[in-house]
Amino acid sequence: MKITLIGYMGSGKTSIGERLSQIINYNFYDLDSILVESEKDSIYNLFKKKGELSFRKREHSVLKKILKNKDKYVLSVGGGTPCFHNNIYLLNRYSKTFYLQTNSYTLFRRLLLEKNSRPLISHLSKNELFQFIMKHLSQRIYFYEKSYQKINVSAKSKDDIVQELIKYIKI
Repeated sequence: MKITLIGYMGSGKTSIGERLSQIINYNFYDLDSILVESEKDSIYNLFKKKGELSFRKREHSVLKKILKNKDKYVLSVGGGTPCFHNNIYLLNRYSKTFYLQTNSYTLFRRLLLEKNSRPLISHLSKNELFQFIMKHLSQRIYFYEKSYQKINVSAKSKDDIVQELIKYIKI
């Protein structure tokens, strides 16, 4: 089985994915990390140097290669990945997708703490950050809602979230 975690930046896709993969003994892949490694540059620089359109094309190409992989795995994708190039349909066709859903206030609290390590939002004030989250979440939720299953991650521990995911996975 192939499992993909989708959701907005700060929803816990990578940390939950790593923990889930360890428990169910699957390989773990993080699409952003694979892109950084293959392009030998940061996500921020890839956006800055070549623009979002170029980045999304490369992301789509790498995603297709991963989805063709025959292994069992847990895949974490960037917050925008499902929203471009019909990626949500590819993800749903070749994997079981889980939307790690959380509210905008929780995302704001988390991202405010991580702001300096996230180049796309590091320059934003508190007010700008909240507006940025609200705008992007409202644009992306349409795609996130097409997932196989929604998991509300607000006010839950990582272990509780992983256990909830396991209930939906027939291993």
